[in-house]
Amino acid sequence: MRCTYFLGLLVATLNLLLWTSCLGSSDGLIDYSPNAQIYAFSLTSKADTAKLLNATTFSIDQVEGEIFNKQPLPYLFHVDSVMLSVSSSSTYAPFLQVAITITGENEDSTYLWNGSDSVAVNHLKTITTLAQDGVSTKSYGFQLNIYQQDPYILLWEKKTDYLSSHPEAQKSIAFNDHFITLYKTGSGIGATASADGSTWNDLGELQGLPTSAQLNTLIAVKGAMYLLDEEGRVYASTSGTKWNKINTGCTVKTLFGILPGTPAKGILIAVEEGGMKRFAVTDDFSDIEFLNRVPDEMPWSAFTSTSIESDRSYATRFIVLTDGIRQDGSWNDEVWIVQKKDNEITYISKEPSYPVKGSNLFFYDDHLYMMTLWNGKNVFLFSDNSGLDWQATAENQAFPAKSVFTPRTNASVVIDESNNIWIFGGVSAQSPHSVLVDVWRGRLNKFTME
Repeated sequence: MRCTYFLGLLVATLNLLLWTSCLGSSDGLIDYSPNAQIYAFSLTSKADTAKLLNATTFSIDQVEGEIFNKQPLPYLFHVDSVMLSVSSSSTYAPFLQVAITITGENEDSTYLWNGSDSVAVNHLKTITTLAQDGVSTKSYGFQLNIYQQDPYILLWEKKTDYLSSHPEAQKSIAFNDHFITLYKTGSGIGATASADGSTWNDLGELQGLPTSAQLNTLIAVKGAMYLLDEEGRVYASTSGTKWNKINTGCTVKTLFGILPGTPAKGILIAVEEGGMKRFAVTDDFSDIEFLNRVPDEMPWSAFTSTSIESDRSYATRFIVLTDGIRQDGSWNDEVWIVQKKDNEITYISKEPSYPVKGSNLFFYDDHLYMMTLWNGKNVFLFSDNSGLDWQATAENQAFPAKSVFTPRTNASVVIDESNNIWIFGGVSAQSPHSVLVDVWRGRLNKFTME
């Protein structure tokens, strides 16, 4: 019994000595991190009442050792001091020190940042971190990018006249890296084309296109152009000069536009089928998918439309249309937002507080725009909710003066891949309301600065 007692006491004593030895040597077993990289960075400022800094994303280039914002802050943005948020690889291993280097008039100065003091952001040059191991450091150059010019000024340039005389009607579109204008005169329908908007070439005699063709239905998709005649027949061309009638098996009443969100980005049309006017979708009119009924109030002809496919929202895929004539002959003054959901076309409409007669819709810089005539001059409106609500753009996006740019309606507006806004002709708002044949190119200054 006594032996068992002393044996247990001996085991307990040895365990206690081993545990104490481990405690005494614990400092030598901890591996302090040598990682001095910054993994997250942000700025805030009380002077930034619009909270623009809060929404600014900063890129961290670990290779070059740079911290910067890719998207510049707005023109004339200014704050003097900011609060920094600098994060390491883990909240359990913060930096031992963070040093701030500030540029001065004569020389730079460096101080240890305590994590709570504000920093003179306009003079912030370098941020240097010291890792947990007390040895490893890493320095980052800092750049706060702010637009030095107003990026949202629209810069305009008149290019040329694309016809030597004024036609009765016309429509211009972008097609196969060219601009093509179809125009109607007393002697028939002609066409002219340009690769740069400055030099235009007549395409000669058009084959297969009747004089009853409705030029305002002209549309281009997937390497072909389509339009309707007054009887609802469809004509197609891959060149602009030779046109072929397509046997659709039904009367096509109108071409609404390119329907985004469909697998092949088909054309949304309206057809008369079984005594009913219905929506339909087609890729090239060889096969037509019939859908639900078209509402009587929706514009049927002479409207303007555009497709919206936003980079900011996957769900923002619509056709928007306004102006035009309804089935009963009355004028449409509402904006219609149209979308395909499953096997149905859904739509909503709302009357804007601005005039839409003779307007033009287009999608530019991830925004929906409308060019319209208001108080005798052309203005741009824009919408941030796909056409439900509209507001006029600022003066920095005004058209040139009336003495230079003739106020107009029913122009053709084309957006190219270089973010240019092209305006072709239209109908003069001034008596005798002649058809215009001038070409204008506009571009937001932000795209010139890139």
